[in-house]
Amino acid sequence: MFYLGIDIGKHSHSLCLLNDKGKETIWQMDNNKQGFKELKDKLVSENLLTDKLLIGMESTGHYFLNLYSFLLDLGLKGEQIALLNPLQVKSFRNTNIRGAKSDNVDAKRIAVLLKFGEFDRCNLSIDKMMNLRELTRLKANLVANSATLKRKMIAVTDRIFPEFTKIFANKFGKTALALLESYPTPEEMAELSLDDLRAVVKSLSKRGISTGKIKRLHSACRNSIGIAFGKESFKIELNILIENLRLVQRQIDSLEAKIEKMVASLNSPIFSIPGIGPSTGATILAEIGDIANFKSAVKLIAFAGLDPKLRESGSYQGRTPISKRGSKYLRNALWYSAMVACRVEPSFKRFYEKRRAKGKSHRYTVTAAANRLTKVVYHILKNNCTFDPSKLT
Repeated sequence: MFYLGIDIGKHSHSLCLLNDKGKETIWQMDNNKQGFKELKDKLVSENLLTDKLLIGMESTGHYFLNLYSFLLDLGLKGEQIALLNPLQVKSFRNTNIRGAKSDNVDAKRIAVLLKFGEFDRCNLSIDKMMNLRELTRLKANLVANSATLKRKMIAVTDRIFPEFTKIFANKFGKTALALLESYPTPEEMAELSLDDLRAVVKSLSKRGISTGKIKRLHSACRNSIGIAFGKESFKIELNILIENLRLVQRQIDSLEAKIEKMVASLNSPIFSIPGIGPSTGATILAEIGDIANFKSAVKLIAFAGLDPKLRESGSYQGRTPISKRGSKYLRNALWYSAMVACRVEPSFKRFYEKRRAKGKSHRYTVTAAANRLTKVVYHILKNNCTFDPSKLT
């Protein structure tokens, strides 16, 4: 066997080739087409493109993806290319007493780790699943951006028209945004009579809002305690935030449509699980990829970062929070799905109520339910079967 450890870099990679007898060869390659060609020529000239070659690299950032794709194109099988957990590589590197750290040393450590065989592979989705994963992650990031924009809008509105946010339950609905865009300050809105304000609201909203709410708004703009200085800059800021929020929302809607089509073509049985909807289900499938990459439900739980982080020493036993190591996207999707399942699925509801009765917090209980839900997801994907509540204990 030959073991090729690769320390991934942005502009260049360090490589260490190790054989069974411990003979090593270390070199560097540029992260470009010429560097890829030189790597191919070396592997071909030394007759290494066989099933006797095992390659390992850290799955850090995105810099490894191009090389990973290139190696697959050379005819190597996916199981011959081990994507290693950076935490495990770091832990193995620290076994060196001298504490040496360089790209060449890291490449050699990866090769030695491959030779020992005591390593865990990271999951990587390819083809359809990679497309789905990239889109679901992009959507999650856009949703986070949307939340940031909303917080900033509230901060600005609270300064120039604090009464506005108290009147509208949905502060970011079509009518509320249109009113803020047209009349960002209470003084501008106060120039409208009650009838004019009612006409404006009617033109902005198909459903309209109640007469009582319009009257409260009309009174609020005339009795506002909003600041009297710096309003021009706040108006500009508010308009920009509203424009950005609308743009992000259109992008989110567009992504949801594309994701929905992709998920429909997969026809996955996990959507038979109560609590898993189109959005969370798409993220779960995208982050898991091929369920065959996980040998057990415990491995999947660890990948989601829902496994307990034990803190014990002698007679001391501390709290056991979850590790939160792994895919945060998968963890969040499972957590929110579990929260819904605790409301709509009888077994999960009993599970939730029993632990709450023992004094456990809502977050603690839902996290425990997410751990349980992960086992259900694993069983269904592994056996390609639909959800059967009778099998829950």
